[in-house]
Amino acid sequence: MVRLLPPFFCLMLAGFVNWHAPSLESDRLSMLSQLPYILCGLAAFVAILANHSRDLGAALIMLACYWLIRQYLQAPLDTEPAGQAYSLISLCLPLLLGILIVIPNTGWRHLGFLVLISFISIFALIITSLFQWQPLWLSTLSPELQESSFLGLKISSAASLLFIVAFMIGLALPILKNQQLDSSLPGCIIFSFITLAWFQVPHISATIFSASGLLLIINQTHSLLNMVYRDELTQIPNRRALLRDVRNAGNTYALAMVDVDHFKKINDQYGHDLGDQVLKAIAAKLCQITGGGRAYRFGGEEFCLLFKGKTADKVVDNLEALRKTIAEYDMTARDKKSRPWRQNTGEKKRGASRSKGNIRATVSMGLSDSNDSPDFDAVLKAADRAMYRAKESGRNKIRQ
Repeated sequence: MVRLLPPFFCLMLAGFVNWHAPSLESDRLSMLSQLPYILCGLAAFVAILANHSRDLGAALIMLACYWLIRQYLQAPLDTEPAGQAYSLISLCLPLLLGILIVIPNTGWRHLGFLVLISFISIFALIITSLFQWQPLWLSTLSPELQESSFLGLKISSAASLLFIVAFMIGLALPILKNQQLDSSLPGCIIFSFITLAWFQVPHISATIFSASGLLLIINQTHSLLNMVYRDELTQIPNRRALLRDVRNAGNTYALAMVDVDHFKKINDQYGHDLGDQVLKAIAAKLCQITGGGRAYRFGGEEFCLLFKGKTADKVVDNLEALRKTIAEYDMTARDKKSRPWRQNTGEKKRGASRSKGNIRATVSMGLSDSNDSPDFDAVLKAADRAMYRAKESGRNKIRQ
């Protein structure tokens, strides 16, 4: 639900600006018409810095679409080539955004992304040239594509269907892959549909396309912050996030240091790829801790569990239940070729393979709390010493 807040906020802001647009002075209206270029251009620049191919592609597509609207659609849609340009934009925009949703989110320097952008650019040049040489080519090619018959709106049924399909794919793929929803592309799809469906509303393209650029900037900023505070391998908060959260934990908290037993042997015997799988599996189990704890990757095979407002005695039972869960969990090594495409399917298979698993990892835990010292470094060192005592006493244990 949190992922839906940025597009909702941007849409409400666009509606507010569009509502007040008629009362703006001419110079401010002129500035409003240039705002999509600024915001979408800034979104493209941030995407280049962050090496995000999807956001860069979306920003460039929205920029090109807005330029076409300013270039060809400043006349009534019942005139040509405005009517044909409108139909072509309404058909191509959902297709292009849908392609960005489906393709892998590689860096913008990736050859596949560069080829895609080159193809789109060449296609746009061809279409622009056709409008210059043969203004009525689209109506001659397929007249029914220009029929505006979707619920009485300006947009055609064929274009509306493409928008709906692209939007549903944007929502379904993260669910199938068990990934967090990225609202950038679905948001751009919805915003584009609103613009084209209610195209007769004054200034709607300027306000809605500005909202699209703002949405891309907000989501990319959130992604960059995620990179700062989230571990890339396990996708749980990292040490920097732990230090941030401790500052807001108050005077009472418990801290557990968790270390994977014999992890070097796992790496040596099975390879680093499988070792990474073990770390991700254990991180997922640590995130299931009860008692209000939160898991962090501290570094290497070490993790931390922070319990705000709790003392060590109150969380021992929660840690013991977690230790047993990890010790009884069998993991099956799989190569990338045999791994299921859907992550949920892979998780079900791993959970069902307890009797046939070929790897079983355990963890040693050291526990301390802020009652020993108000200084976090002292609490951390106490938990670390307790964790080493757990290892020295035979591993797969908890010590305070």
